[in-house]
Amino acid sequence: MRELVAGIVRPARRFPGGRGAPGVFELGGRTVVCRQYLHGGWLRGVTGGNFLGEDRALRELEVTVYLEEKGFPVVSPVGYVAENQASSRKLYFLSLFLPDAHDLMTHFASGGTGERLRMAKRLAEALFEMGRLGVYHPDLHLRNVLVTSSGGLFLLDFDKAYRKEVTSADYERMFWRLDRFVRKYASLFGHPVDDRERLIFLRTYERLSGDRIVERMAQKRDKMHRTSKLGWTIDRLIYRRKKT
Repeated sequence: MRELVAGIVRPARRFPGGRGAPGVFELGGRTVVCRQYLHGGWLRGVTGGNFLGEDRALRELEVTVYLEEKGFPVVSPVGYVAENQASSRKLYFLSLFLPDAHDLMTHFASGGTGERLRMAKRLAEALFEMGRLGVYHPDLHLRNVLVTSSGGLFLLDFDKAYRKEVTSADYERMFWRLDRFVRKYASLFGHPVDDRERLIFLRTYERLSGDRIVERMAQKRDKMHRTSKLGWTIDRLIYRRKKT
């Protein structure tokens, strides 16, 4: 227990992102990553990382264990920790550390055209399989897709994901969430993903599912982009106000 507490409070190192970024430390002879749960959007400015119960962490653990048992490529979960406060809890999720992996955004930024297209296809295949296994993830982004040195693709961070019968509309919502992340990232750091990768991703899903999603999403793109930009503006105003 002492080793666990010390690792959470003072990890051997943290990923980039400041104090709230995931930490890495040794636990029982294994290297683990510890990620603290935080509320999203405007709620984070009010409640931060305080939760009334453990449901959020327990649900993520159950979904991740289920996918791993089905042979889906997830980063192996270790468990979660609930730190009791006076009237709330701080929650932490622990998973194994993959020392030779980097996230898919980094992989896209450094890869050639052929490799980028190949990984876009593999991601579409993985997300189609995730839905086929009955897991819906409403908060996907490419920082939570890891590529190992041998070319393996693994998903991590199933916070907010849950099991259900995944419909065509669910897939479309997941893909819009990915699209929103890519465009928001591009507005800050450049364009690691272009229209070729987007198209082959959607075409791969169409081939696997028989769902004509490319035309459907193209018809909605302008409206979705306007909605996303409004959301980004609100986010910036909230966090700017919080820092001042």
